[in-house]
Amino acid sequence: MRENHSRYSTVSIVLHWTIAILIIANATFGGWMEDASDSEKLGYYHLHKSVGITILALSIIRLGWRFGHPWPAFPGGMPSWERMLARTTHVLFYVLMIGAPLLGWAAASAGGAPEVPLYGAVPAPNLPLPLNEDLAEELGDIHKLMVKAIYVVLALHVLGALKHHFFDKDEVLHRMLPLFRNPRG
Repeated sequence: MRENHSRYSTVSIVLHWTIAILIIANATFGGWMEDASDSEKLGYYHLHKSVGITILALSIIRLGWRFGHPWPAFPGGMPSWERMLARTTHVLFYVLMIGAPLLGWAAASAGGAPEVPLYGAVPAPNLPLPLNEDLAEELGDIHKLMVKAIYVVLALHVLGALKHHFFDKDEVLHRMLPLFRNPRG
């Protein structure tokens, strides 16, 4: 069963935009954490870990929702290469939205980072990994690489949506906008 032919469900739309905002915010927090003084670093780490694990949890929920609610059909006449690129982009997003937070959490755990409660309230112990600085550094490097990959996939995703809106003049962008219906149809 597909979602509405011309539009994603409210659950899909809310998860999409919530995760998007959290990814952008967490990339900002991660940058602040990297540049912070030693006295400020732990506070940014708490925030970055909290938001990262929230992204992980919401992405798993979104993936589960997606299995039960496949996306609307592609517009008629959409070339097969665009369909393949769209599907590949979505699959890469899921891999990155789940993999990047997991690897960041694993890197912090292997590096012996303090176990901090999420948002100061929800227990979030370190993952059961051996303390190993080399492993922590490798996992951290992969985490950072995945974050950079998110920027590339995000750019492709946004450019694709804008192409559909301004050049193809189809409903692709409107079916994921929370408040706006397609005025063309």
